[in-house]
Amino acid sequence: MRTARSTSRLRTRAGAGLAALAIATGMGALPASAGLGMGAGMGLGAGTAQAQDECTSCQKSFSGVIGAGVATLPRYVGSDEYRVLPIPVVQLEYKGRLFFGGSQSGVGAGLGAYVVRTSSFVWNVGYAGSESRPESRGDALAGMGKRAAGSFASTGISYQLGAVTANAGVALGLGKGQGSYGSVGLATERQLARRWVGGVSTGATFADAKNMAFDFGVTGEQSAARHALIAAGDPRLQGIDAGTYSPDAGLKEVHGAAQLAYLLTERTRVVAFAQGTHLSHEAASSPLVRERTGVVTGVAFAYGF
Repeated sequence: MRTARSTSRLRTRAGAGLAALAIATGMGALPASAGLGMGAGMGLGAGTAQAQDECTSCQKSFSGVIGAGVATLPRYVGSDEYRVLPIPVVQLEYKGRLFFGGSQSGVGAGLGAYVVRTSSFVWNVGYAGSESRPESRGDALAGMGKRAAGSFASTGISYQLGAVTANAGVALGLGKGQGSYGSVGLATERQLARRWVGGVSTGATFADAKNMAFDFGVTGEQSAARHALIAAGDPRLQGIDAGTYSPDAGLKEVHGAAQLAYLLTERTRVVAFAQGTHLSHEAASSPLVRERTGVVTGVAFAYGF
């Protein structure tokens, strides 16, 4: 017979798995512009925090969750076409202080450190990245050229009250024209049955004008290239505005997500997940956006240690 303590460990490790999975799939408070850049805002911090406390108390050098899965997601933020990609599930920690994969504050995936960490409050700093965006991702990107990957210095906090975790964070662009963004979110999880754990989250991302333009802006040079393509009869831009676009600062997107995990063993689980992201009016007004609402769905296998 499984003891209550064993069942608790199952739930705790499932929570950590949900967190890592959110990180690995780009779900959470990270802007959708990060593509597979990963945030833990959706990460259901209750289980994560408990697992972290256990690892700290037992003085493990390394702990975390690893695995793999598959996800369906938009080809780029604002695309009306989808792509299917294999996804790594990676969330590693060293002695409960350094992390690789993502943070609970939901401002990015990469690497960082916990400055303050208690059973209810976490403050971290780190480095986060976002993927590049080649114009081959969609017809509406014709003439835009390849947008380089982004890099951001991030900091964030999370606070757990009962089964609910609130998080907030900011990320400052380290490259030219990347700007800054911030996120806020709420997440919760609960054990639905002996081997089933579910979680839901919601959040919003805000950005300055530079960061909005990083994802949705069209410069004069890009506009000229797009007009030239239209004049040459390029069918990719048929019916698409080729003018410049300079979005203002403000709300960038809102999102909601849900995950359901089935515990195969004390350390392994299969997780199904889905997230919907809705772009703000300012972002959706860009000629690059063909669909205002994007959906990410997938399934993954994860192992906690």
